[in-house]
Formats: sequence, structure tokens, C-alpha cells
Amino acid sequence: MTYHHTKTTRAVLLSLVPVICPDYAVPYGAAIVDHMELTFGTIPGILQGAIGVGFAAYDVGALPRFGRRARSLSPEKAERYYETWEHGFTPMHLQFSKMINQLMSMAAFEQPAVLERIGYRPAAWIKEVTHKRLTVFADDVKKQNAQILAPDPLRPVLKKEVA
Repeated sequence: MTYHHTKTTRAVLLSLVPVICPDYAVPYGAAIVDHMELTFGTIPGILQGAIGVGFAAYDVGALPRFGRRARSLSPEKAERYYETWEHGFTPMHLQFSKMINQLMSMAAFEQPAVLERIGYRPAAWIKEVTHKRLTVFADDVKKQNAQILAPDPLRPVLKKEVA
């Protein structure tokens, strides 16, 4: 079964983009939240349910203090509210906010426009290092390939007699 954010989870995550991500990543909020959906899809089903409950709790937890759900808070109030979770009423608050921060940060820095904005262009370096390694270690690579492709000495190949 494929994971999809609930309406609440999506709304809360979108409201957290300006709180967690750098200013230049905010325009890519929907793409960041979509990336997080893919990431959550790799988590076992029972934990996906727990994450949904966590986002619902986070959303309604703002009501007593701010009189509205977390997804509807102004940027300043959203920041203050997130900090209360970040410093944790309980270890669950702390771990939940840490998980959101880590996954959202990762999702933000996976966006091509954000990578370009910070000047992260690893392709040329990867090409250079690959060439260097294949040159310096060419003999070792050939030996390892031969060893990997060689028949297993502990399992001799049995030849079938054809009648």
C-alpha cells in the first residue's frame, strides 16, 4: 500500500516549511512536502500511522496556547510553537520535532533549485574522482572483477553427462 499524507499532515508540514527551512527553500514547500511523502512511504505501516497521529497531536496541540491549530498560526507563532516541541514537554515531543526537522531539511536540500542556490554541483568532482580512482586503482579493479567472476572454489561445477 502506498503512503499518502493526510490532509492534516500535509497542512502541518506546509506550515512548518518556513519554520524549519531556509528562506530560499520556502517557495519549494509543496515539493519538499511531496519528497517527505516519498520518505514516509518507506517506513513500516504501523509507524506511518503513528506519524499521522503525531501530526494530528501537533496540529491540535496549539489550540490551548494560541487558540488555533498549528497549521493556521502566523509565522512568528508557528516558530514559537515549534520551539516548545523542539525543547520537548516529553521525550516524544522532542523526538517528533527532531524527526520532522531532519526529514524536512533533507527534503529541502534534495530540491534541484535549492542545490543550485547554494552552489552544490558535485557532478564535475564525481567525474574527476572516478577517473582518478579508475586510473590509480585500475589493476586492483581488474583483479577484483576477476575474483568476483571466477567460479567458487568451494562449490565445484558439476558437468552433466549427456546420453
